[in-house]
Amino acid sequence: VKNELNANIRTFFFEGDFGSLFPNLDKQGFIPIDLGFSIGRQPLLFQDGILINDTVDSLGLVRNNVRLPGVSNLRISGVYGWNELDSRNDRQAYMLGMFLAADMPISTVELDAIYVGENRPEGGSFHAGVATTQRIGHISTTFRVLGSYSEAEDNARVADGVLLTSEVSWTPQSSDDIVYITSFLAIDNFTQAGREPIVGGPLAALGILFASPNLGNHLSELSGRANDIVGGAIGYQAFWDNHRRNLVLELAGRVDTSGVGPSDYALGFQFQQAFFRRILLQVDSFYAVQEDRDDAYGARTELLVQF
Repeated sequence: VKNELNANIRTFFFEGDFGSLFPNLDKQGFIPIDLGFSIGRQPLLFQDGILINDTVDSLGLVRNNVRLPGVSNLRISGVYGWNELDSRNDRQAYMLGMFLAADMPISTVELDAIYVGENRPEGGSFHAGVATTQRIGHISTTFRVLGSYSEAEDNARVADGVLLTSEVSWTPQSSDDIVYITSFLAIDNFTQAGREPIVGGPLAALGILFASPNLGNHLSELSGRANDIVGGAIGYQAFWDNHRRNLVLELAGRVDTSGVGPSDYALGFQFQQAFFRRILLQVDSFYAVQEDRDDAYGARTELLVQF
């Protein structure tokens, strides 16, 4: 038996707004000191976790409500992180990030960039992504283009690659249910700027079968890595009992484009039922057809209590 019990701090940060904390600095409201900040060990999640999904010792500054022609709101965020980048072997690795989000008449556009520096002569890595989110008629869509570039030789943690994704969803007439279709294309090996070990890979946001259950080292039903692969998922989420009960049915697959890796397909479901105000029962199950390997299947039950 391996004992992993420890007193390590996983999340501990403070956030606020300079204008609210020090109102006497600008009683008339003319000085642009409405600058938000956050410092400590905090989760960083950008591009829906595809670009970075990590808990990092970091300092972040954000400026909201920047007005530009044709832009109703522009948010500008800067982040410096100096510790706990879990996807790096180098304990002295640091990150610098700039994140922009603009609300425009047709779309919300996100433009994000991160540089991760490491204490080695080969250098660090660059990671960037752009996304547009909009409605096309009654259909909600999000399209992303992301890339990673390593100044050193490619390895399992950081490599060169491009990832293109699309997410399309709509609500069937006369219901609250959701139909969704996701797709992705990975060229070479796209890697994230940072990732907690339990949260899954870059594809985790594109379907329940690519997502990790966040239970130790339990992996996702289909690999969440984005290395020379094409695929996607189609699913249906049904709601009952005033959204206290829901069921997701999903069919997903990933097809290798390099000629050396396997292609996998899976069918799965996720059922959730809320009890009282803070208790949630979740049941998951799947069956996967795996190329060059035995088929896989399984089920999992969780009882979640929120404090």
